[in-house]
Amino acid sequence: MVILTQYIAKHEWAPIRRMVTLEDILEGSHKVLKGLAVETKSMLKGARFYKVCVGKKGNARMIVFLATESQKIVPVLIRLKKDKLFGTNMAMNNTQVVLQLRKNLDHIIDDMEKGKYEEFSF
Repeated sequence: MVILTQYIAKHEWAPIRRMVTLEDILEGSHKVLKGLAVETKSMLKGARFYKVCVGKKGNARMIVFLATESQKIVPVLIRLKKDKLFGTNMAMNNTQVVLQLRKNLDHIIDDMEKGKYEEFSF
């Protein structure tokens, strides 16, 4: 199950929607469950973070978190590889990535508490 919050859909996905489809996001999320993604340092207890390539020819990257008990996947960051801010270094050792992840996680939690999200199955 993939949970796409309103904030992530509007601020992360909408600007690159021409290049990354919903199918790409779902396929990338499924790769996480199949063990085809790279696990990164976790910022939340009870959740694991993964980085996975998405889009046509892997032209984008997505960081998601996986709630370990429910196996629900939530996209947190979706950027093109050529993103000027941090597309080439989308890693937890990049302070700009960590700051953006924290900001996005706050919005994700807010959206989930208010019911502003959609669930998709594979």
